[in-house]
Amino acid sequence: MRLFVILLFIASCQGLFAQAPGVPVYDEVGDGVDDPKLLAAFQGLRKAGGLPSLEELRGQMTRTKCVLELPVASTTELPKRELWKRARAAHLRVGWAYLCTKCDEWHLDLAGGYAVAKNAVATCGHVVQEPRNMKVGSLVAAGDDGNVFAVTEVLAMNRALDSALLKVGVETLTPLPLSTDVVPGDAVYCFSDPMGRQGFFSEGIVNRFVRRPFLRKKEAAEVVAASGVQPVFVQVNNDWAPGSSGSALIDAFGNAIGHVSEIESVLEDPRKRRPAKGDAKANRPEPARGTLIIFHDAIGAANVLSLVEGAVR
Repeated sequence: MRLFVILLFIASCQGLFAQAPGVPVYDEVGDGVDDPKLLAAFQGLRKAGGLPSLEELRGQMTRTKCVLELPVASTTELPKRELWKRARAAHLRVGWAYLCTKCDEWHLDLAGGYAVAKNAVATCGHVVQEPRNMKVGSLVAAGDDGNVFAVTEVLAMNRALDSALLKVGVETLTPLPLSTDVVPGDAVYCFSDPMGRQGFFSEGIVNRFVRRPFLRKKEAAEVVAASGVQPVFVQVNNDWAPGSSGSALIDAFGNAIGHVSEIESVLEDPRKRRPAKGDAKANRPEPARGTLIIFHDAIGAANVLSLVEGAVR
């Protein structure tokens, strides 16, 4: 009888674990709440010294090309569990740790990024933009396991292509190869932190490719002169939200085909609705604007490759 009770207790304890070995369970810190562990780790980096100054980082943001050794794209299809592992290993939270002008406290403004070399991370150009209320600050990167790294250099950046390459102070990142061998219907996966919800993995397909017209002729000339290409957006139906920007989209072979850039909700125009028969306009409440469709726009890998000297797009 005693043995039966012990076995029953062990079985009940095992049932508490819903995930396989090695799969993390994340603690939610809440929207807009700075992760205290990451802040403490950053403060350790800052006190140790060696972080580039804000003036140095600003000067490097004018660079549009760099030399970087990239891994070769894979052609071996992987099971979804392995894709999750690779996406998580390459994923970083990237952004600013900064002293606020409003409250005189340190904050984190992090989005996504992904390793493309042992010491280099790709992300969005808009992720590298300085927070409006920043007095002083440093660019930082953090792995999904909580390790925090200093961003030591902005290697290249093109805001119009919403792409940037950053060097970090370690040589141990797990890079994803970049690939442009993509067609609509291909499976695509994204590991990101939407609205601060860490470690969200989604599956979708490629819907289409979009090249948008530039709003200003000057902007178009600057982009072509700097990179030779217009930004190409890959539209997919994965799930993401603010905080996902810069996170990699990977294909079934474990290659990065681009990164999260934008999300756009198209709302219906209530003025175009037909009123119900006999419905007096004066008695109708203001109609709500329902969501017709949500477009998820990623920057294609070709735009990232345009920042690397000699890279084949």
